[in-house]
Amino acid sequence: MALVLLGAPLPKVALAGEEGFQSIDSIRSAAEDLLAQHPDIQNRANTTISIGKIDARLTLPVCGSPLDTFLPSSAAIQSKTTVGVRCTGPRPWTLYVSANITTISQVLVAATYLQRGHLISADDISRQSRNTSQLNTAYLNKPEQIIGKVLKKNLASNAVFTSAILAEPQIIKKGQRVDLQAGKRGLMVSVTAIALTSGAVGERIRVQNVSSSKIVDGTILASGVVQAD
Repeated sequence: MALVLLGAPLPKVALAGEEGFQSIDSIRSAAEDLLAQHPDIQNRANTTISIGKIDARLTLPVCGSPLDTFLPSSAAIQSKTTVGVRCTGPRPWTLYVSANITTISQVLVAATYLQRGHLISADDISRQSRNTSQLNTAYLNKPEQIIGKVLKKNLASNAVFTSAILAEPQIIKKGQRVDLQAGKRGLMVSVTAIALTSGAVGERIRVQNVSSSKIVDGTILASGVVQAD
Protein backbone atom coordinates (compact mmCIF):
# COMPACT_ATOMS: atom_id res chain seq x y z
CA MET A 1 0.00 0.00 0.00
CA ALA A 2 1.32 3.43 -0.93
CA LEU A 3 0.60 5.69 2.04
CA VAL A 4 1.51 9.36 2.31
CA LEU A 5 1.14 11.42 5.48
CA LEU A 6 0.78 15.15 5.02
CA GLY A 7 0.75 17.58 7.94
CA ALA A 8 -0.34 21.19 7.51
CA PRO A 9 2.63 23.58 7.88
CA LEU A 10 2.66 25.36 11.23
CA PRO A 11 4.71 28.01 12.99
CA LYS A 12 7.43 26.75 15.29
CA VAL A 13 5.88 25.46 18.50
CA ALA A 14 7.10 24.25 21.85
CA LEU A 15 8.65 20.79 22.00
CA ALA A 16 7.06 18.20 24.27
CA GLY A 17 7.80 19.15 27.82
CA GLU A 18 9.06 22.66 26.97
CA GLU A 19 7.27 25.10 29.26
CA GLY A 20 5.11 22.14 30.29
CA PHE A 21 3.04 22.15 27.08
CA GLN A 22 2.24 19.21 24.80
CA SER A 23 3.82 19.69 21.39
CA ILE A 24 1.56 20.11 18.36
CA ASP A 25 3.75 17.68 16.40
CA SER A 26 3.15 14.91 18.92
CA ILE A 27 -0.62 15.42 18.68
CA ARG A 28 -0.52 15.38 14.88
CA SER A 29 1.67 12.26 14.83
CA ALA A 30 -0.67 10.43 17.18
CA ALA A 31 -3.66 11.20 14.94
CA GLU A 32 -1.74 10.15 11.80
CA ASP A 33 -0.66 6.87 13.39
CA LEU A 34 -4.22 5.94 14.32
CA LEU A 35 -5.47 6.48 10.77
CA ALA A 36 -2.48 4.83 9.08
CA GLN A 37 -2.96 1.67 11.17
CA HIS A 38 -6.73 1.50 10.71
CA PRO A 39 -7.88 -1.54 8.63
CA ASP A 40 -10.03 0.69 6.40
CA ILE A 41 -6.87 2.56 5.38
CA GLN A 42 -4.44 -0.36 5.25
CA ASN A 43 -6.69 -2.16 2.76
CA ARG A 44 -6.44 0.75 0.31
CA ALA A 45 -3.70 1.58 -2.18
CA ASN A 46 -2.43 5.04 -3.14
CA THR A 47 -3.82 6.69 -0.02
CA THR A 48 -2.87 10.08 1.40
CA ILE A 49 -3.62 11.19 4.97
CA SER A 50 -3.63 14.93 5.62
CA ILE A 51 -4.13 16.19 9.18
CA GLY A 52 -5.87 19.55 9.40
CA LYS A 53 -4.25 22.62 10.92
CA ILE A 54 -3.93 22.57 14.70
CA ASP A 55 -3.83 25.92 16.46
CA ALA A 56 -0.19 26.51 17.43
CA ARG A 57 -1.33 28.65 20.35
CA LEU A 58 -2.71 25.63 22.22
CA THR A 59 -1.27 25.28 25.70
CA LEU A 60 -2.30 21.78 26.70
CA PRO A 61 -0.39 20.35 29.67
CA VAL A 62 2.27 17.86 28.63
CA CYS A 63 0.91 14.35 29.11
CA GLY A 64 2.75 12.11 31.53
CA SER A 65 1.62 8.99 29.64
CA PRO A 66 1.38 8.01 25.94
CA LEU A 67 -1.37 9.86 24.10
CA ASP A 68 -4.59 7.93 23.53
CA THR A 69 -6.34 8.24 20.16
CA PHE A 70 -9.82 7.24 19.04
CA LEU A 71 -12.42 7.72 16.32
CA PRO A 72 -15.58 9.43 17.59
CA SER A 73 -17.69 7.36 15.19
CA SER A 74 -17.63 3.59 14.61
CA ALA A 75 -18.66 4.05 10.96
CA ALA A 76 -16.24 3.41 8.10
CA ILE A 77 -13.65 6.15 7.59
CA GLN A 78 -14.81 8.73 5.05
CA SER A 79 -12.85 11.26 2.99
CA LYS A 80 -13.30 13.82 5.78
CA THR A 81 -13.04 12.45 9.29
CA THR A 82 -12.22 13.45 12.86
CA VAL A 83 -9.71 11.91 15.25
CA GLY A 84 -9.83 12.30 19.00
CA VAL A 85 -6.52 12.72 20.87
CA ARG A 86 -6.56 12.65 24.65
CA CYS A 87 -4.36 12.51 27.70
CA THR A 88 -5.48 10.25 30.52
CA GLY A 89 -2.72 11.33 32.91
CA PRO A 90 -3.03 13.39 36.10
CA ARG A 91 -3.99 16.49 34.06
CA PRO A 92 -6.37 14.99 31.45
CA TRP A 93 -7.48 16.74 28.26
CA THR A 94 -9.12 15.83 24.95
CA LEU A 95 -8.63 17.43 21.53
CA TYR A 96 -10.39 16.69 18.23
CA VAL A 97 -8.47 17.17 14.98
CA SER A 98 -9.75 16.97 11.41
CA ALA A 99 -8.23 14.81 8.69
CA ASN A 100 -8.68 14.35 4.95
CA ILE A 101 -8.32 10.91 3.38
CA THR A 102 -7.61 10.68 -0.35
CA THR A 103 -7.58 7.32 -2.13
CA ILE A 104 -6.91 7.24 -5.86
CA SER A 105 -8.20 4.10 -7.61
CA GLN A 106 -9.12 2.93 -11.09
CA VAL A 107 -12.90 2.89 -11.58
CA LEU A 108 -15.19 2.11 -14.50
CA VAL A 109 -17.11 5.02 -16.03
CA ALA A 110 -19.50 5.53 -18.92
CA ALA A 111 -17.60 6.09 -22.17
CA THR A 112 -20.50 8.18 -23.48
CA TYR A 113 -23.99 9.28 -22.47
CA LEU A 114 -26.16 6.20 -21.83
CA GLN A 115 -29.94 6.13 -21.55
CA ARG A 116 -32.09 4.32 -19.03
CA GLY A 117 -32.78 0.75 -20.13
CA HIS A 118 -29.58 0.56 -22.21
CA LEU A 119 -27.99 -2.90 -22.36
CA ILE A 120 -24.34 -2.30 -21.50
CA SER A 121 -21.55 -3.62 -23.73
CA ALA A 122 -17.76 -3.40 -23.48
CA ASP A 123 -17.76 -0.35 -25.77
CA ASP A 124 -19.80 1.58 -23.19
CA ILE A 125 -17.10 1.28 -20.51
CA SER A 126 -13.93 3.30 -19.88
CA ARG A 127 -11.39 3.40 -17.03
CA GLN A 128 -10.44 6.51 -15.07
CA SER A 129 -8.52 7.33 -11.89
CA ARG A 130 -10.78 8.84 -9.26
CA ASN A 131 -10.67 9.85 -5.60
CA THR A 132 -12.78 6.89 -4.47
CA SER A 133 -12.89 8.07 -0.86
CA GLN A 134 -15.37 10.72 -2.03
CA LEU A 135 -17.73 8.25 -3.70
CA ASN A 136 -20.88 7.71 -1.65
CA THR A 137 -21.77 4.35 -3.18
CA ALA A 138 -19.80 1.24 -4.03
CA TYR A 139 -17.99 1.66 -7.33
CA LEU A 140 -17.24 -1.18 -9.75
CA ASN A 141 -13.82 -2.01 -11.21
CA LYS A 142 -14.43 -5.23 -13.16
CA PRO A 143 -16.09 -5.09 -16.61
CA GLU A 144 -17.85 -8.42 -16.01
CA GLN A 145 -19.79 -6.74 -13.19
CA ILE A 146 -21.33 -4.38 -15.75
CA ILE A 147 -21.45 -5.96 -19.21
CA GLY A 148 -24.87 -7.47 -19.95
CA LYS A 149 -26.65 -5.39 -17.31
CA VAL A 150 -29.21 -2.67 -18.04
CA LEU A 151 -29.29 0.86 -16.64
CA LYS A 152 -31.99 1.87 -14.18
CA LYS A 153 -31.48 5.55 -15.05
CA ASN A 154 -29.69 7.81 -17.53
CA LEU A 155 -25.92 7.97 -17.04
CA ALA A 156 -23.80 10.94 -18.09
CA SER A 157 -20.52 10.53 -19.92
CA ASN A 158 -17.65 9.84 -17.44
CA ALA A 159 -20.12 9.06 -14.64
CA VAL A 160 -19.06 6.19 -12.37
CA PHE A 161 -20.80 2.82 -12.68
CA THR A 162 -22.23 1.58 -9.36
CA SER A 163 -24.26 -1.51 -8.52
CA ALA A 164 -27.18 0.70 -7.46
CA ILE A 165 -27.84 1.85 -11.03
CA LEU A 166 -27.61 -1.59 -12.67
CA ALA A 167 -30.21 -4.31 -13.12
CA GLU A 168 -30.39 -7.72 -14.74
CA PRO A 169 -31.98 -7.62 -18.22
CA GLN A 170 -35.56 -8.85 -18.53
CA ILE A 171 -35.31 -12.17 -20.37
CA ILE A 172 -39.04 -12.95 -20.23
CA LYS A 173 -41.59 -10.46 -21.54
CA LYS A 174 -45.26 -10.15 -20.66
CA GLY A 175 -47.35 -12.28 -23.05
CA GLN A 176 -44.44 -14.57 -23.94
CA ARG A 177 -44.89 -18.36 -23.99
CA VAL A 178 -42.69 -20.09 -21.41
CA ASP A 179 -41.96 -23.59 -20.13
CA LEU A 180 -43.47 -23.85 -16.64
CA GLN A 181 -41.66 -26.49 -14.61
CA ALA A 182 -43.11 -28.09 -11.49
CA GLY A 183 -42.13 -30.92 -9.18
CA LYS A 184 -38.92 -32.08 -7.52
CA ARG A 185 -35.64 -33.47 -8.76
CA GLY A 186 -36.26 -36.77 -10.52
CA LEU A 187 -39.92 -36.02 -11.15
CA MET A 188 -40.33 -32.81 -13.12
CA VAL A 189 -43.33 -31.85 -15.22
CA SER A 190 -43.16 -29.11 -17.84
CA VAL A 191 -46.20 -27.39 -19.35
CA THR A 192 -46.67 -24.39 -21.60
CA ALA A 193 -47.72 -21.16 -19.90
CA ILE A 194 -48.11 -17.48 -20.72
CA ALA A 195 -46.09 -14.89 -18.78
CA LEU A 196 -48.42 -12.32 -17.23
CA THR A 197 -45.51 -10.06 -16.21
CA SER A 198 -41.97 -9.45 -17.42
CA GLY A 199 -38.88 -10.30 -15.40
CA ALA A 200 -35.17 -11.09 -15.09
CA VAL A 201 -33.36 -14.20 -13.88
CA GLY A 202 -34.20 -14.87 -10.23
CA GLU A 203 -37.31 -12.68 -10.19
CA ARG A 204 -40.78 -14.00 -9.42
CA ILE A 205 -43.51 -13.54 -12.02
CA ARG A 206 -47.07 -14.75 -12.57
CA VAL A 207 -47.82 -17.17 -15.38
CA GLN A 208 -51.00 -18.80 -16.70
CA ASN A 209 -51.13 -22.47 -17.62
CA VAL A 210 -52.31 -22.67 -21.24
CA SER A 211 -54.13 -25.99 -20.73
CA SER A 212 -55.84 -25.37 -17.38
CA SER A 213 -55.91 -21.53 -17.36
CA LYS A 214 -54.63 -21.75 -13.76
CA ILE A 215 -52.50 -18.78 -12.67
CA VAL A 216 -49.43 -19.52 -10.54
CA ASP A 217 -46.34 -17.73 -9.27
CA GLY A 218 -42.90 -18.86 -10.35
CA THR A 219 -39.22 -17.94 -10.43
CA ILE A 220 -37.40 -17.27 -13.70
CA LEU A 221 -34.58 -19.79 -14.15
CA ALA A 222 -33.46 -18.90 -17.66
CA SER A 223 -34.76 -17.44 -20.90
CA GLY A 224 -38.23 -18.93 -21.42
CA VAL A 225 -38.06 -21.16 -18.31
CA VAL A 226 -40.04 -20.62 -15.08
CA GLN A 227 -40.01 -22.81 -11.96
CA ALA A 228 -43.41 -22.96 -10.23
CA ASP A 229 -43.35 -22.04 -6.54
